[in-house]
Amino acid sequence: MIRKLALFASASAVAIALAGGAQAAGSCSAYPASAMDRIESTDVEAKFGPIPAPAKPLHFAYVAKTLINEFWQDVASGIQAEAGKYKISVDIRAAKDESSLVEQLNLAQTILSKKPDALLLSPQSDSDLVPAIEAAKAANIPTIIIDDARTDGASVYVGTDQTAIGAKAAEYLHKLYADGGKIAQIEGQAGSPNARKRIQGFTETVKKYPNLQLVASQPGDWDRLTAMNATSNILREHPDLIGIYANNDGMAFGVFEAVSAAHKTGQIAVIGTDGIPEAKKSIASNEMKATVAEFPYDEGVLGVQMALRLIACQPVPPWVVSPQAVIDAANVKDFQNPPAYKNQ
Repeated sequence: MIRKLALFASASAVAIALAGGAQAAGSCSAYPASAMDRIESTDVEAKFGPIPAPAKPLHFAYVAKTLINEFWQDVASGIQAEAGKYKISVDIRAAKDESSLVEQLNLAQTILSKKPDALLLSPQSDSDLVPAIEAAKAANIPTIIIDDARTDGASVYVGTDQTAIGAKAAEYLHKLYADGGKIAQIEGQAGSPNARKRIQGFTETVKKYPNLQLVASQPGDWDRLTAMNATSNILREHPDLIGIYANNDGMAFGVFEAVSAAHKTGQIAVIGTDGIPEAKKSIASNEMKATVAEFPYDEGVLGVQMALRLIACQPVPPWVVSPQAVIDAANVKDFQNPPAYKNQ
């Protein structure tokens, strides 16, 4: 209770400091009502027209989950590239890892005190950045959530359908092994909305195929080593596995290391999620079998674009659905790596 009061007090202090003179979205609301609850990213321009160019120099801020993971580096790269087209300066900050919730909130509140024209966020949970979002709302600063933890109170969420990602992984294993067999899942961190939805999509879809047996589903906590150890334990109990789905690519690398150490690379297909460059290289090298890609670079681009639309008073729906695709050896060459994130 004391911690909640402290966070509220901190958020209130930021809001008071920002209130009154904030002009981030001009005279319109940075949190517009929309007749639609979601829109596909490919339909946004047809609905709202070209991206409005800013009428004045702008400053955006982005607080990432972490920059250790290539996925969030790609999001940052997309933000930098798209902001550069409009000469928007961007301040990028990130927590040290994906479990540093308090650190991430502190970063968001600090960066918000600089009065950015838009605040882009990739929260570690669906509640840890609520105080910062509430303070931004009080100051009429638009908040754009990019992937993972869709948070109540934000202006808009940019991200793909995470339940569908898990479902696609299950469907891929079904197509790969028509005769079925035993499979396992390595789960993301408890409390992560993305992990919950991917687990749900995978587990529920596997149930549609009686020939696939989900014999184990253990946490990997978004960590490569944890995933490797969990996989090793599963393989000792179920040496006849035919496939393992990891909720992200970082864990999938750990899964593959355990599979390789058990001399079962030709027996067990490893499926990841995210589509980061290292995963594509692994697939091209016939290591990982596939990844369900989210296109984080494009999500970063979309985040900047939605911020500009909000600043221009456009009633963007609360969910902009970004693309996804299964990448395997058959199409990996079709997906080029995005430019690298530049630490400024």
